[in-house]
Amino acid sequence: MNRVSSPMVEYDTVGENIGVLRLHNGRDNLVDHAVFLDLTELKQWLQRNSFQGLIITGNGRNFSKGANVERIKGYKHCPEILEEELNEGKKILSYIEELPLITVAAIEGACFGAGLEIALSCNYRLASESALFSFPEVTLGLLPGFGGTIRLPKLIGQRAAKKLILSGDMIHAQEALRLGLVDETTGKKEAFFKAVELVEGLAKRCSARQMECFDHIMDQPGSDYWPVYEKESRYFGELIRAMDI
Repeated sequence: MNRVSSPMVEYDTVGENIGVLRLHNGRDNLVDHAVFLDLTELKQWLQRNSFQGLIITGNGRNFSKGANVERIKGYKHCPEILEEELNEGKKILSYIEELPLITVAAIEGACFGAGLEIALSCNYRLASESALFSFPEVTLGLLPGFGGTIRLPKLIGQRAAKKLILSGDMIHAQEALRLGLVDETTGKKEAFFKAVELVEGLAKRCSARQMECFDHIMDQPGSDYWPVYEKESRYFGELIRAMDI
């Protein structure tokens, strides 16, 4: 393994051709900043390696309990700054979404809010049977602002997405599987190892060039939906300004 740390993430490797992006910020892996990693650094790391897959996971017990709420509250009187940060962060997620690699979110424990929005940028999501999912933003007078209002409906449909986002309910891994939010559930502490198996299994059957061609043929939702991502950021800023704090 070749592990390198940044403020909120660790860059790691497993096996010969799989990169690991590990959220690493305290026990809850809170997303302190929408720009949760340096995009240039990520690109350089990927260019230096010949990965066929990328696994995103959390360090410790949780994938991520979402955004740092106290930091968000600090933007009440300057939401336009947060809007800019959200748009920069969405460029990171769009880049991950469009990578010509097999991307998998390996989820243990809590996967809430911004953490869930990061997981949604991957091709696949594998979750431990004890994993929990939620968009709790509605309880703060907000809505998801990191691409969730766009990616979730595309994944599980408008009706199911609306209920999950507007209720703020927490759901278990089996319900997430039923909705199509995750692709597979695993035993406790097995999500990462199953993600490795998934990448290795698919990579054996497909060359890097085949994968690249396939991704070019497919739609690029991160590019097609960029005006909608910006609109989501503007509405998030409006809701921040209206927060009763």
